[in-house]
Amino acid sequence: MNWTLHLILWGVIVAIIVAFFLYQRWLENHSDRYIHLHGDTRDAKFLEAQSAQAKRMDTVAKVKNALIIVLIVYVLAVAGIGVYMAWNNTGG
Repeated sequence: MNWTLHLILWGVIVAIIVAFFLYQRWLENHSDRYIHLHGDTRDAKFLEAQSAQAKRMDTVAKVKNALIIVLIVYVLAVAGIGVYMAWNNTGG
């Protein structure tokens, strides 16, 4: 089994996850902390911006969590294959 390829893929996935963490943190730091609940026309642009920002942060969080799950499953699968191959090679 080529461990170098798997280590490179793990590194790429981890780098992408870290980038999503940083992007999510950046979005949280640059969001409007005040809740605009008025029905005025002057607050319409703030309401639209807040809802768009919330949707973007939710999407980033979902993608980040999905990538973490993919990474965990991938690591477990490769480790399982490695253990199985080692078990079969020593028993034969």
